[in-house]
Amino acid sequence: MNRVVQNRGWVAALAVALLVSPVATAQNALVKTTRVVKGAAPIELKGKDLESFRMYPLADAVRYFSGTQFKDFGNMGGITSLNVRSLGSDRMGVFYNGIEVGNTVNGQVDLSKFSLDNVGNLSIYSGQKGDIFQAARDFASSNSIYITTQRPLFQREESSMNFRSQLRLGSNWMVNPSISIENDLGHYVYSTLNVEVMAARNIYPFSYQRQDVSGNALEPYKGKRSNSQLNAVRVEAALHGTIATEAVQSGTWNVFAYHYNDERGIPGQIINYKLYDGERLRERNSFVQSTTRLDINDWYRTQVMLKIASDYTHYSNLQDKLALTDEVFRQYGAYLSSSHQFTLLEGWRASLAYDLQFDMLRKTDALTNTQPKGFSRPRRLVNLLAVASQYQIGGLSLQASALGTYVYNMASKGFDAGKNEMGISPSFLVYYQPFKRVDFFIQAYAKQTYRVPNYSDRYISRLIGEELKPERQRQADFGLGYSRKSHDFVSDFGLNADGYYQMVYNKIIAYPRGQLYRWTMTNLGKVQVYGGNASAYVTFAFPGKFLVTSKVQYTYEKSLDVTDVNDNYYKNQIPNVPVHSGSAIVRLSWSGWELNYSFLYAGTRYSEQENIPYNEMQPWYTHDISLSKLFKVGEWRFRAMAEVNNMIGDAFEIVTDYPMPKQTVRLTLTTELQ
Repeated sequence: MNRVVQNRGWVAALAVALLVSPVATAQNALVKTTRVVKGAAPIELKGKDLESFRMYPLADAVRYFSGTQFKDFGNMGGITSLNVRSLGSDRMGVFYNGIEVGNTVNGQVDLSKFSLDNVGNLSIYSGQKGDIFQAARDFASSNSIYITTQRPLFQREESSMNFRSQLRLGSNWMVNPSISIENDLGHYVYSTLNVEVMAARNIYPFSYQRQDVSGNALEPYKGKRSNSQLNAVRVEAALHGTIATEAVQSGTWNVFAYHYNDERGIPGQIINYKLYDGERLRERNSFVQSTTRLDINDWYRTQVMLKIASDYTHYSNLQDKLALTDEVFRQYGAYLSSSHQFTLLEGWRASLAYDLQFDMLRKTDALTNTQPKGFSRPRRLVNLLAVASQYQIGGLSLQASALGTYVYNMASKGFDAGKNEMGISPSFLVYYQPFKRVDFFIQAYAKQTYRVPNYSDRYISRLIGEELKPERQRQADFGLGYSRKSHDFVSDFGLNADGYYQMVYNKIIAYPRGQLYRWTMTNLGKVQVYGGNASAYVTFAFPGKFLVTSKVQYTYEKSLDVTDVNDNYYKNQIPNVPVHSGSAIVRLSWSGWELNYSFLYAGTRYSEQENIPYNEMQPWYTHDISLSKLFKVGEWRFRAMAEVNNMIGDAFEIVTDYPMPKQTVRLTLTTELQ
């Protein structure tokens, strides 16, 4: 008991010290432009590039980012997640308007629950952001994707409302309408509302073929998916405002509310040429979050973020071929963050951030509405404290930071809550832009991260999850980039290249074992990762405003299990990670018409730890094409698009034993008043 009191005492004292910040009253004022701080260059979609992707689902857009492994478990009914540099989807921090999104049940954030309808910027950072003015949680992720919704912009004179609607129709009886409304409420306060509905039967034929232990092809198996139905509703609402008084130079505030509700069939795994399709999943995800950011004066800035979340997951499997299951998980969470930045000297800044997060998990038997006797009702209090410093002189930016993590684990009386866990995570970043008039940069970083097993790892996985050890990662990266814009024939050109090395100790990996939402977790002793990314893009401007844009990306990556030299799989590629992968995009634009062609490729990988022919997964690739046309009628804008995905119709699997549709077609109509 004394230990608990002492731990809570220093947490409370630190929280009080950091959360004291000035309170300002809203006034009629404009917000100053955010200070430009050079730092790590992200892979991002914004502006015109984002507009070209806005008619696509968000999960489709991120497939084209270099260095990423896209995971889709059987199309619409399955989970869609992202993995960067083999660190795993669990190490992929997903931040929605600056605050991390979590998932208790499977530890992975399903990107299909978000849309590009109302997104203003989509960015992926390897390591961490270059700006030290951020929450402590931002320093904790190995890689991060930031989904930032757009702030309303009213372009028409005396306009106080923007309107956007979209209707997407597709194969497998897919219907996907959405609507967005933005309003200017006056006094620099704006509101946004975005509603989306998705319904799909998602029944499709597939073919499936495997090898025997000698590498000989077995007879192909043909079947039909019949348990991938999806019915979902997503609602997002927000208020945005600005702040400025005599005591505060400028600032912004916002409040976001998010709700997602779905019911879906879970695509079953094919085991020994038998298709198991009896799982159902119902989810309700809701949260409310708020961010207030203030520039007090020229040397001090502060930010406070709050979030309350509730997640409901009902999983049932009533197929007698697998273990009968009917259970409900409920997670409740609260998050508080306070960040502060100080300008010590010209070009020298320091920051301090403290995050406090509380989560609790409940489990009930759906048939009896009782709590299982063997479930410990875990609770967790996570304390994160980050200090950072950044010095910038000319085109050189140097950054150093350290993150302290302390996790206090709790459980019901009579259960072992496990040890409390703590770790220190330092990082160093160098960014150099040697020329003022040439957009060329060199960057390098080294970072160590500390990951405590989440609820899914410890309490929901069937086998040895409760014995998992915390994971430690060391990352190093060196990269460079060049870009140029002009009014010449080559109007836009860019090159980027990165080489990286990573060592992961006690790496936590997941294997799907018949139940897609709940995986088997285990530690690998050591995993060594090294590789590189390269990308290039160019835009040619022909007479008559005819534009041709091309972009290619390639990733080479070796992810080796180096735990024990005596293992049969020593220095074998870890499961589900290809050595070679890449993409290519060509876009033709003229007079409102746009023709897009894209090619995605993932090379050979293995479904298990041993790299033997029996476990080998064939490369997969898709050819996708779309044609769209923009019409303008007065102040209204209409865009129609037709697209064909996997137009050649080849059979493929992104994850082993989860075959994808051979071909899909979508039609999209968008209407805008802006």
